[in-house]
Amino acid sequence: MSTQRNYLKILVSGPYASGKTTFVKTIASNVLTTEVPVSSSYESQIKRYTTVAFDYGKTSVDGVDVYLFGTPGQTRLQFMWRVLSTGMHGYIFIVDGTSMLHVMRSRAVYDYMKSLGEYPHILAVSKQDLPGSVKPNIVAQLFGIKQENVMPLVTYERNSAYAVLKRIVEIIKRG
Repeated sequence: MSTQRNYLKILVSGPYASGKTTFVKTIASNVLTTEVPVSSSYESQIKRYTTVAFDYGKTSVDGVDVYLFGTPGQTRLQFMWRVLSTGMHGYIFIVDGTSMLHVMRSRAVYDYMKSLGEYPHILAVSKQDLPGSVKPNIVAQLFGIKQENVMPLVTYERNSAYAVLKRIVEIIKRG
């Protein structure tokens, strides 16, 4: 990390309903969201509101200001992923761990994020508080990445969210 900069821009990305907005709301202050009521009948069975542009929040980790930008999850809003990635220092990719189907569906979104460039990132497997959730070591194997770059996450628990954020900040600072 440059000595002239004391901030990081971190993207929070992942597929629809993986927990991106909840993560940003849990960990940051000065939160701005662009949530609107869900318009598709299929998506409304999953949740009532969805992000259409981005979520924004600011926090601090070990004296470094961290600006979080949460992406929308729907692929029809994929153009925002590229826009929001401009100037990022790294990203947290949240995978919905409630089923193997959700994990496998998230792979296409992950591959897109990787196509944006070689940025430091970690995978956070959300909904680890739910019975039968897919464990991080299984996700690491399926995605072909090191176990140390995959973490469990319960998005609405501050300690869990902070552990994930602290880890990506450490990875970026190691550079």
